[in-house]
Amino acid sequence: MAERERIKLEVVMTAGRDPNENVVQDYEGISWTQVLTREFQKEYPYVDVIFRKGDTEQVIVSLIGGIGPDIVNAHGHKFINLGREGMFVDLAPLLKRDGVYDEVRESFWPPQFETFMHKGELFALPQYLGTVGIFYNADMFGYMGVVDPEPRADLNTMDWEAFEAIGRKVTQDLNGDGVPDIWGLTRGMTSTDRNHYWLKAGGAEFFENEEKTVSSLNSRGAIDALEYIQRLRWESQVIAPPGAPTDWLSGQCAMWEGGSWALVRFLGLKSDGSPKVPFEWNVFPMPIGPSGERYTLATNDGYAINKNTKHPEEAYALLKFLAGPVANEIKAKYLALQPAHRDIAPEYLDIMRELNTEAYDINAFVFTDAGPYALPEVIYADHMNGEAITKDAYVRIFDQNQPAGPTWSEAIERLNSVMASAPSGPVKRSIVWQGEDWTSQDFGTLLPGDAIVQEDGSIIVQAAGADIWGYQDGLGFVYQEIQGDFEAVVCLHSAPDTHGWSKSGIMLKTAATGEAPNIAILGTRDSGLVMQKRPALAEKTVQVKKTAWKNGEPIYLKLIRKGNKVTGQTSTDGETWTTLATEDIQLPESVFAGLASTSHAASTLGDALFSQWNVVLY
Repeated sequence: MAERERIKLEVVMTAGRDPNENVVQDYEGISWTQVLTREFQKEYPYVDVIFRKGDTEQVIVSLIGGIGPDIVNAHGHKFINLGREGMFVDLAPLLKRDGVYDEVRESFWPPQFETFMHKGELFALPQYLGTVGIFYNADMFGYMGVVDPEPRADLNTMDWEAFEAIGRKVTQDLNGDGVPDIWGLTRGMTSTDRNHYWLKAGGAEFFENEEKTVSSLNSRGAIDALEYIQRLRWESQVIAPPGAPTDWLSGQCAMWEGGSWALVRFLGLKSDGSPKVPFEWNVFPMPIGPSGERYTLATNDGYAINKNTKHPEEAYALLKFLAGPVANEIKAKYLALQPAHRDIAPEYLDIMRELNTEAYDINAFVFTDAGPYALPEVIYADHMNGEAITKDAYVRIFDQNQPAGPTWSEAIERLNSVMASAPSGPVKRSIVWQGEDWTSQDFGTLLPGDAIVQEDGSIIVQAAGADIWGYQDGLGFVYQEIQGDFEAVVCLHSAPDTHGWSKSGIMLKTAATGEAPNIAILGTRDSGLVMQKRPALAEKTVQVKKTAWKNGEPIYLKLIRKGNKVTGQTSTDGETWTTLATEDIQLPESVFAGLASTSHAASTLGDALFSQWNVVLY
C-alpha cells in the first residue's frame, strides 16, 4: 500500500497562549502542543501540525484575502462575527454525516455550544470553558464572624440581598476615618463580559432577533441589576470607588469576582514552601438574582476551520480532536484550562487538587458546576458600536454615579438606532472634484464620513477610523483608479485635530479595501510626516520614514510609481522636492490613488483639508 503524502495543518492561536510554554509545569521539556500533536498523529501519522501564536487582525485579513491558517483558535466578537459572516466551515453537516452531531452537542453545555451557531450553521467548537465565581479571603470571613458560604450551587441559596449583607460585614474601616481600608468586593466594573450575567440574573434578555441587530436590554430587569451594582459601590460601600486600591491578594478586598483560569496562579506552594496566597481562601458561586436564577460567564474561545483550507477532511479531524476529550484533558493537565468537554470535569478537578496537595482544600468544583448557568458575552452584529455604547453607559452609571434608569435606556435606544442605520458594508459615494470623477469610501469605521468640495476648490475629507496601520485600516479614502506609471501630487493643509496620531495624506492602494497593501505619505496632528507601507496582504504596516512637519502648514506630497517601485517626496512650495524614500511594493497594473484620512478615534469624525491634486502619466 502506497504511503500517503505528508501534509501540514497550521493552527493559529490568537488568545495569547504560547505553544511552547506549559502553564502548570514543564513535564520534562515537552510542551502541550507537542503532546496534542503526538496524540493526533496516532490516527493521522501523515499530518504534521504546526501551532503558532498569531494576531487576530492578521488572521481576519488573511481569511478575507482567501488565505490564512487551516484552523483558527480565537475568542471575542471579531471571531464570533467572522463565523456569523460565513468565513468558517459549517461543521453541522460533517458531524451529521458521521452520525456524531448529537453526541458532540451533548458534550458541551448548551449556552457555550450555541454561541458558535448562527442560522442553523455551526462554525466552531469550544476550546475550554472559563466560568466566574467569588474568591474570598476565608481568614477575613472568620475574623468578621461570617460563615463560609455553601459552595454547592444546588444547596447555596444566597441571593443578592444576602450577598450585599456579607459584603457590608467584611468591609472594614480600620482607622475610623469613615473610609474603608478593606473593601468587601472587587470586580471588573465596565467591561461588557463582566456585566451581562448580572443583567441576566436581574431578569434581562439580550437580543430581539436571531441576527443580533436589536438589543432587548432596555428592560426593568437590566436596570435592576445596574442599580444593584451601583448601590454596592456608592451606598453600601462594598465596592471601592474609582481609583481606590483593591488588590485581593494584598488583602485590600475580602472578595474578588474572578475566573477559573486564575486558579493556577493561586494553588500550591512557592519555591520557599509557603502558599502562593498568604491567607486561607476559597470560592463560592455567584449569588441568585431577582429572576430566581444565578448566572455567570462562559468563555467563547473556540476552534474553527478556515473555508479556504486545502485539506478540509484532515482539518475537520483535527478540530474534532482539539475539541474532544483527549485534548481537553491534555489542556487541563498542561494549561490548567477548565474543560469545555463535560466528561473531563472530574479529571480537571483531580489536577487542581494535585496542584494544591500541600495546602488546604479548594472548592474548584464551583467553576465546573457552573456550566449549566454560564452564559457567553453579549455580541451584537455591530459589536464595535455595541461595546462602545454599553461601556460608556457602564462608566457613567458605575464610575460617575449617574442615574441608572435614564442613562441605560438612552444608551440602548441609541444602540438600536445605530444598529438599524448601520450599512451592511463600505458605502461608495461619487463626487466631482477639480472637474474629475472620484469615489469616496469609508473602510473599517464606526461612523460614515464624507468628502466636501469647497468653493475655493479645496476638499475636506471627513472620516473616523481607528488608524491607518497594522493589518487593516480604519479610514476615509477618496480615490481614482490609475493605470501604469505616474506621479500624483496633492497639497495637505491640515490633518484632523482628534488625536496626536491622526493621519491624512496621499495614498496608493492595490485594491479599494481596508486591508489592501498600500504606500502613503501622511501628515499627523502632533508627530510630523510619516511615509509608511503595507507590503502585502496580511503583513503589518511599517514606517519607512518620519520627518518634521507642523499641522496646519501646507505641505505638498508626491508619490511616483514606476513599476513596483514607489518614491515619496515632499515640498513646501510645489517646486523644490525632497525625497523621503523609494520602496519596492508588488503592484498590479491598475492601482487606486488618492486622499486618505483617519481621525485615529474610532467613533469620532475628523476633518482633513486638501487642495491642488495633479496626476502626470508616464
